[in-house]
Amino acid sequence: MKAKRFLLGSLVLGLLPLLSACGNLLQAQKPPVEVLAPQNGYYEAHPGEEKTLTVRLAPGAEGAQVYLRLSDPCAQGKAYCPGWDATRYPGVEHTRETFTLTASSPEATFRFAVAQDALPQGPFKWEVVAVDGQGREWTTPVYLRILQPGDTPPLEAINFWRGAAGVNPFPREDLERSFGCWQYRRYAEKNRDNPDPPHSADPSKPFYTPEGDLCARTSSLGGYGFCSTNPQQLVPQSVRVGVAGFIAVPLHRPIWITEFASPRPFWFAQYFERKDWSGVAGGMCLYGGTAMGVDGSQFLAREVLFPTPGSEVPIRGRISEWPNPIEACNANQAPKPPYRSIQATWQSPVGLPITIMTSVPFQAVDTEATYARLVRTSDGAEVPVCALGSTQFWNQDSAATNVGIWVLRNYGMLVVVPKDPLDPGQEYEVEVKGLFNGQEKSYRWRFRVATAVLW
Repeated sequence: MKAKRFLLGSLVLGLLPLLSACGNLLQAQKPPVEVLAPQNGYYEAHPGEEKTLTVRLAPGAEGAQVYLRLSDPCAQGKAYCPGWDATRYPGVEHTRETFTLTASSPEATFRFAVAQDALPQGPFKWEVVAVDGQGREWTTPVYLRILQPGDTPPLEAINFWRGAAGVNPFPREDLERSFGCWQYRRYAEKNRDNPDPPHSADPSKPFYTPEGDLCARTSSLGGYGFCSTNPQQLVPQSVRVGVAGFIAVPLHRPIWITEFASPRPFWFAQYFERKDWSGVAGGMCLYGGTAMGVDGSQFLAREVLFPTPGSEVPIRGRISEWPNPIEACNANQAPKPPYRSIQATWQSPVGLPITIMTSVPFQAVDTEATYARLVRTSDGAEVPVCALGSTQFWNQDSAATNVGIWVLRNYGMLVVVPKDPLDPGQEYEVEVKGLFNGQEKSYRWRFRVATAVLW
């Protein structure tokens, strides 16, 4: 036993110099600079603004060279991007100088200048690159998003709706996933004339990146296009409107009003560009889109009615969606026809869809709407409605049919579609009855449409 104890003690003593050496090595490998950027290295800027970033020599460091490098795969030669200016992000100029930091000159300032005519988009990503005297390199990510004056940042915009639905807010934005979605929106725009099937990207096409492909497969996607001969009318879609667009459509809504067991980060990106309006003298078009997503795991089962009882919503109607619930309202090919309060044809624009969500994904619930009624309380006027569940959904496109059924079934959902847009400033009472795995449930509640609406 004594010999064993002595041997163990010798081994421990022998390790001490090695551990000390490892500690010195780790100490020596600390970055030679400190990047004095906002939390997460994230900036928000408006057109015409300038943001600055300071890099300081770290205590104990002898010196370093520092510069900015674009993280864009197009700039790094990792993607085929014909016609793209790989030296800068659109609408932003950045400091391109390499600085040498020493004890006598320990700081450098980098600038990001946003042009007056810059379109709201991003986030863009740079790397602050620091190289020490031995040639070792460290990088620190820096992100910048261009917002319209008076617009709402994405995290605030989505948490407004989560608060309205009574579910926990998202704690932060996953900026790396957001940057990947900016790459996808650029890819989608550059291939506008040769589009892909929904939620997919083709590696053989220009501007394809793996990060963009991941975004396409895991995010909600929205396109935008508007042409005019009056430049003043070419106003990009705001973040507030882009986020609300995914809330306004019933089959994209569930994930954004779902309760999570633990805080989840979300991601959001925009891309816009101007193009000449082909064949129209003096005409100009503005094209682009949004993408946003969240890690859809660790759900909590919770019944959510939307609009939430007693709430006020700044939306009176809906925008287009794939799969298309309006087509389902007009169809009779599903196993069961939708409920319609009157025999009529539903077509855009329609009123803000109302949803009842009773489950969480992968706990499938077959749903059927058996009755629905929507009344404007000020005068008792009834608004014609169509209502449907998973057993009543059908589109001509079989892929759209399958997706629509999956969403309705896996969230245990019913959807009520008013035939006409709702009236701003008015209160409505909705009554819905339906079958959930054969069990009948009924609901009745009131909500109000805001006086000032987004659309």
